[in-house]
Amino acid sequence: MKYIAPALWILVFQLIGIGIGVITSSNMDWYDGLEKSPLNPPDFVFPVVWSLLYVMLALAGWLAWSNRKTTDGAQAHNLFWMQMFLNWGWSFVFFELQLVFVGFLWIMGLLLAMLAFIVSAWRVDRRASMLVIPTVIWGSFAACLNVAIWILN
Repeated sequence: MKYIAPALWILVFQLIGIGIGVITSSNMDWYDGLEKSPLNPPDFVFPVVWSLLYVMLALAGWLAWSNRKTTDGAQAHNLFWMQMFLNWGWSFVFFELQLVFVGFLWIMGLLLAMLAFIVSAWRVDRRASMLVIPTVIWGSFAACLNVAIWILN
């Protein structure tokens, strides 16, 4: 029974990730035509990495949600959702609106929101904080790729 809630969080996050991928896939021709950094991984890497990151983010969200009834827990819970909406919104800014520099600024805001969540959640449940760290690392790499695309194009 105790595994049902986290499993549902993971399922929902995977479905959201798939949905975002389906919606933004219509602009892949535009993306494929852009000059990219030599560090840009092959396209197949992105869905694999994001699937794994969404598992960790879902678990972090579940932990934040589980602790939302305390003052510190409520703050961490709210920061979790703020960073998730920024996370999900980046694909629309970058792929749908094709605003490359705004996408870079968006990622920088996202990174700050993730760091705020990590600090806030650390007081409540350190596991939630640690589960977001890989997304900060990947997001930092994505910011470098994003700014490279802006400079090269």
